[in-house]
Amino acid sequence: MIESALAYMGLQLAKFQFRTSGGDVQLMTDFFRSARHVLITLPTRYEDAVMASDALRPIRAKREDLQLTIIHTSTRSTSLADFPNCEVIRIDPSDISRFSLPKKNFLKRVLHRHYDVAIDVNLDFVLHTAYICRASRAYVRVGFAHDTADAFFNVQLKFDKHQTPQILYRQLATCLSMF
Repeated sequence: MIESALAYMGLQLAKFQFRTSGGDVQLMTDFFRSARHVLITLPTRYEDAVMASDALRPIRAKREDLQLTIIHTSTRSTSLADFPNCEVIRIDPSDISRFSLPKKNFLKRVLHRHYDVAIDVNLDFVLHTAYICRASRAYVRVGFAHDTADAFFNVQLKFDKHQTPQILYRQLATCLSMF
C-alpha cells in the first residue's frame, strides 16, 4: 500500500519536472534509420528482456554504425549486447528511489551521451524506465501506450495486449523497421 502511494507520488513528481519541457517537432519518416545513438531500456523480467533483444537483433544487425546503450536489470547477457558499439548499463534496485524514480547517480551514467532515440521495451508501464527515456532528452521517445505514457513518450505503440510477449516484441521490431 505504501509502495504504491510512493510510486504515485513519484509519478506526479516526474510529471511536474517535465511539465515545461516540450519536445521538438520531428519528422516521423525515418527517425530510427537516421539515428546514430539509441537508448533501449529492456524489460525488467529477464525472460522478457531476452525475447525483446531477440526481436530487435535483426534490426541492430543491419545498422553497424549504431551506437547502442542498453539499460538492463540482470547480470546475464542478452543477444543485443553482443554487437560492437554497445554499452550495457546495469540498473539495480539500489539505483531506484522510494518514489520509483532513478537516482541522480544512475542518471549521470546514462546521460553522459546524447541520444537520438530512446525506446522503452517494457510492455507494462514501469515508471523508472519511462523516466529514463524522458530524461534522456532524446528527440524521439518510443514506448507502449498507457494512461500516463503521454508525459514520457512522444511515440506510443498500441498493440493487442492479449498476444504473447514474443509476438508483441516482434511487432515492435517490425514497426521500428518501417521508420
